[in-house]
Amino acid sequence: MSVARRVVAGVVVLLAVLTACAQAPRGDAPPTSAPGFPATVAHKFGVTTVPAPPRRVVSLGYTDQDAILALGVVPVAVREFFGGQPSATWPWARPLLRGATPEVLPLAEVSVEKVAALRPDLIVAVSAGLTRERYQTYSRIAPTIVQPAGYVDHGTPWQETTRIVGAALGRGAEAERLVTGLEARFAEVRSRHPAFAGKHLATGRVYVGDRGQYMVWSSQDPRARFFSALGFVPIPDFDQRAGSRFYADISVELLSLLDTADLVVWITSGEAERASIAGLPGYAALRTVRDGRSMFVGDEMSGALSFSSVLSLPRALDVLPAELAARLPG
Repeated sequence: MSVARRVVAGVVVLLAVLTACAQAPRGDAPPTSAPGFPATVAHKFGVTTVPAPPRRVVSLGYTDQDAILALGVVPVAVREFFGGQPSATWPWARPLLRGATPEVLPLAEVSVEKVAALRPDLIVAVSAGLTRERYQTYSRIAPTIVQPAGYVDHGTPWQETTRIVGAALGRGAEAERLVTGLEARFAEVRSRHPAFAGKHLATGRVYVGDRGQYMVWSSQDPRARFFSALGFVPIPDFDQRAGSRFYADISVELLSLLDTADLVVWITSGEAERASIAGLPGYAALRTVRDGRSMFVGDEMSGALSFSSVLSLPRALDVLPAELAARLPG
């Protein structure tokens, strides 16, 4: 058999296996009817129908487990993001596992066979950045939801992530209560810190050892959205450089662009990364650095902002506003 024929044969077999996994009866199959089901969920690639309350949910997005857990469902598998946390679940979400230990899927691409072996009845891939082709493949295993239309990959706001996951789980009203409650907390923090309004804030990072570029997140990124929700405004030039992405890579030769900000926040992971930033050519000469308007956010706060979820953001609101206020001039 030629190589081409072997490849085609392999694809046919794989699709047959996926179809069987999707259609085979399961001992833990959900009930055939329940209030709110079948649920229909609109997203970037169309509409997904969830026929019954899901019992085996795979959290394929890098941060989707937080919304799933917040809505009272424990996924059978979660995706590794960063930090090496137990069950890839950070402290703010861990109690909601209720002692369960979901399987941890790799940071790198997750194989179709691996997902099929988990026997999911819902795949949540809102923050996975799936291509249409990959979405269609996973959809052969189980109903799959991705980000809502109108947002860049990895740029869905926490409100919309909570709502779309709530819709798929049949818990839309509960999701809306969570959104309303956290938005009220943001409003309360804004009222206590009116000085944030209209101030330009840049947020970025540098990968360890990379002295040639630094990265800034655009206003489409969930981390940047946290600061916008407090009243800060993004640097327009950085948004233009990012284009349709959630970030922009900028040459260190243009490090002085950071001086167009009133405040610079570096979201880092570990002392090595913080040292790498402090060692950038020209960093010490920045006005924002000399004036004390450049700050590092690391460890758990870095995780809270990187997840930017309905569970992690309350932790960030407990800590960061006071630190930001202390750095602002005047």
